[in-house]
Parts: sequence; structure tokens; C-alpha cells
Amino acid sequence: MSDSTLAAPVPRRTAPLSHRLLDVAERSWPAVLILVALIAGWEWACAALGIKPYILPAPSAILTAALNDVPGLARNSGITAWEATAGFVIGSALGALLGTAFAYSRFLARGFLPFIIAANTIPVVAIAPIIIIWFGHGIGSKIAVTAFLSFFPLALNMMKGLQSYDRTVADVFHIAAASPLQTFFKMRLPSALPYVFVGLKLNVTFSVIGAIVAEFVQADRGLGFVIMTTYRTMAMPKLWAAMLLSALMGILFFLVVAMLERIFVPWHASMSTDP
Repeated sequence: MSDSTLAAPVPRRTAPLSHRLLDVAERSWPAVLILVALIAGWEWACAALGIKPYILPAPSAILTAALNDVPGLARNSGITAWEATAGFVIGSALGALLGTAFAYSRFLARGFLPFIIAANTIPVVAIAPIIIIWFGHGIGSKIAVTAFLSFFPLALNMMKGLQSYDRTVADVFHIAAASPLQTFFKMRLPSALPYVFVGLKLNVTFSVIGAIVAEFVQADRGLGFVIMTTYRTMAMPKLWAAMLLSALMGILFFLVVAMLERIFVPWHASMSTDP
């Protein structure tokens, strides 16, 4: 069967940049408004109610603590971002491979899924010390913890997505004598992409959690290390700064995946109904 027989659909025209910027602004302003109100209320409550900084530091104190150690926080944020990114890529690749194998082999799915589910239910704080013992105290063990935490969502969604193709379209491919590779890349994988991006969105948030938790267990750098050391010294404004930086990192990673989803799956109904 020739590739032209089952040619990919013509992509929709890309909206002008001004329209896309307006769309981003329209989607973002409610969150920005709530964030400004939350920070203002938080600052007012700390001052008016006399809340001690070790209980809840004011946003201004957190900002001051962050500005006083910009190089240190930037360096540790970069380390955590690298661990999270590497673990996300490795875990997602393993998850995609496993999900594909499970979708094509009922024996593998029935044989391995119960064990993978059981492993995924183990708290990461329990498995992290074991992985660190196996892989050593360097950055590789943090990446391994992150990969362990972030492979399962994509494996499950990849399997479900590859099994959720339209049977009528599959019959057309069969009649057209499409090869297994053509069927995979032109029918099953495109239909699975919405599921894949759901798994990737879960993975990308879990990757930051995995990196931070691994640094809690054993590290001498990274945002998790900063959080633990500032907790021991009760430097709460800097602890909150590190914690908010990790949250911002997770949001940025999520937005990158969401942007890629809009590029690769513009035809899906969820792209016009997402908030």
C-alpha cells in the first residue's frame, strides 16, 4: 500500500499570532486576577493578624529571601529541573514502549500490569532510599526515582489509546492492505495521541515531585535539599521561596506539554473546549 493512499489530513491553517496572543490573554487573566488577589490577601493577613514568619511568612518576606539568594536558588533550581526533565524523558519513553507492548500483546498486559500497578502503589518516599542505594548518591539516582514515578501514567494511557481506534477505519486499512507499520503510524498512533498527552501531563508533574522527594532523601544540592536545610534552620521565607519555585517549575513544564498538544493534536475536540 502506498503512503499516498492513506495520506495524512491537510492541517488546519494556523491562526495569526495576534489572535493566538489574545487567546492566551483571555485564558490567563482569571488565574492572574486570582493570584494577585491571593497575594494581596495573604500579605494583609500576615500584617493584620500578626502571623509569625515561622508559621506563615508574608509574600514580601518570601520575595526578599529569594532576592537575597538568587544565584543559589537559580543553581539549585537548574539541578532539580535537569533531574525532572531527564527522569520525565526516560520514564515517558519506557512508559510508551510498555504501553505499546501491552496494547499489542494481551499476554504481556495480563502478565505484567498487576506487578506494575503494585509497584506504582508503593509510596515514593519508601522506594526512593532503595533506588538511591542501587544507583548511588549522585544525580543518576534522582533521575531514576523520577523515571520510576513518571512512567506508569503514560504506559496506561498509551495502552488505552492504542486500543481505542475506530474499527471502521481499521477495516479500511485492512482492505487497503496497509502494512503493520502503516497501520500503527497512520491510524493507531494518531488516535492514541489525546491519551498520550494526558499521560504526559501527569508525568511532567510527577517528575518534579519525584526529583524533589529524591533530594529529600539524600542530596547536597537541588530545591529539595534547600527545602530540607531551611526547614532544619527554620528559615521559613527561603523554604517557601524554594517551594514556590518548584511549583512554578511544574507549571512551566505542564504548559510546555500543553503547547505541544495543541501543535500535534489540533484536530481533537478537547482543543476547542479546554478552559
